Amino acid sequence: MLCGVSKGRGNVEQMLTASEDTILRAAFGRYGGSAKARLAAAPIVARYQEEAGGCWFLCDCRPGVPRPPLLVPVSRSHIRRVIDDHWPQHAEGCDFFREPAEQRLAIASQRREAAERPLRLAPAVRPAVIELTRTIESRSVESYRPGIARLLLRLVWDAGLQRRGPGKLVPPVKDQVAALWRAARWIEIDQDVPLPDFLCTPPARLGELVGKMASGRGRFKRNRPHGVLIMRAARIRAGMIEPTGGDPLQVRGRIAVFGERPADMRDGEAERAARAPYLAACVVGATEPGGPIEVLSAYAHPCASPWHLMLVDSGQERRTLDQLRRVQTWLADHRGVRFVIEKPVFDRGPSVEDDAPARPPCIPDFLLHADDGDLQRPPLLIVETMGYADEEYRRRKERMHRMMRSVCGDAPLVLHEFSGGPGETQAARDDSFWKAVRRAVTGTEVGGRSALAGTMPIAAPQGLAHVPIC
Repeated sequence: MLCGVSKGRGNVEQMLTASEDTILRAAFGRYGGSAKARLAAAPIVARYQEEAGGCWFLCDCRPGVPRPPLLVPVSRSHIRRVIDDHWPQHAEGCDFFREPAEQRLAIASQRREAAERPLRLAPAVRPAVIELTRTIESRSVESYRPGIARLLLRLVWDAGLQRRGPGKLVPPVKDQVAALWRAARWIEIDQDVPLPDFLCTPPARLGELVGKMASGRGRFKRNRPHGVLIMRAARIRAGMIEPTGGDPLQVRGRIAVFGERPADMRDGEAERAARAPYLAACVVGATEPGGPIEVLSAYAHPCASPWHLMLVDSGQERRTLDQLRRVQTWLADHRGVRFVIEKPVFDRGPSVEDDAPARPPCIPDFLLHADDGDLQRPPLLIVETMGYADEEYRRRKERMHRMMRSVCGDAPLVLHEFSGGPGETQAARDDSFWKAVRRAVTGTEVGGRSALAGTMPIAAPQGLAHVPIC
């Protein structure tokens, strides 16, 4: 709840009513912002701004801090966050953590259209040296996706790595990497500069990429000369990525690391280690014309295993994927029911217009499709990993679940729980999840066989030449 305090003094004048609090959140919270909601909130803002010489709003999203987050009425019509040395940022799960316009930009960056726009991984700059700080930034499903993240997610999607049919074995790493190279043929990193011309997969061959960049500088028109390195990573530290094999790589600037977690959980080295291994994409270039070529920045996303490059969001999702694979194999062997596991990476919700309320992202954890080659139809099942018991995390998931079912043709939804009552083991929760998925996929049994039995399998993609990655 918000409370009103006297301007400049901070002593509490009054708590806002539940109705006032709801109206202000709908107008100015991250999931609000419609013109109608702002119009409804204006009288409340005006009243508090005019009363007792002016009132501010304090937010209770960070209990225990010396000063709570601050919101200031402006022009008797809207409120503005104040974030400085005296007033802290709102908690990540708070409605006021992000402006509605910022939320719309974050969602737009997660849509497929954003991944298809021209890349600006290394914008052209004046000869002045670019200052880069070795930092690690945590990214979640609600975060804005940088260009290198959009590139990596487009590659894995177009390569088919986010879908797994009923085959019992994951293809060899060399075949998965070959699919990435095939997908890269359709991407340009500058005007008329195909990505494969400046792409490197094993870090051991980074020297070859540097040589290509040195001889191909004149090909870049809109960006500085640069290339892309994709690698499997076992560990990530500030300024350093350690491949699953070989020597660590120094990173000059920011490393963005994806990781789902409750808003109040620290994302430190131990937490990042628990999410390893990662599939990482790095921008390779120079900070200034004629300068040394370095790894400038990187984006790392957890993958299923060092040998399975499907991107997942967490260690818990790996366990969910393992259970889904077990159900998939069992149903194919014992019931003749075949389905495809899909791990989406792009937002599937409705487009967010400037005058419409902002919304949470809509990226289901997993979708199960009939194995008939038609992934455009509504899925058989939505599967969500519930990794934490945190109340805000659960509320956020609930909002997303309603939207997911709406955009997926009211497909049923099954939860894989990782928290429960006292004495309940994760093995028991896994078993309940396995059975729930089996029942949901098979549906009504007809003469001992599922109504889905006999569907045609999806043809396996053709492998390309061996392309190593490490």
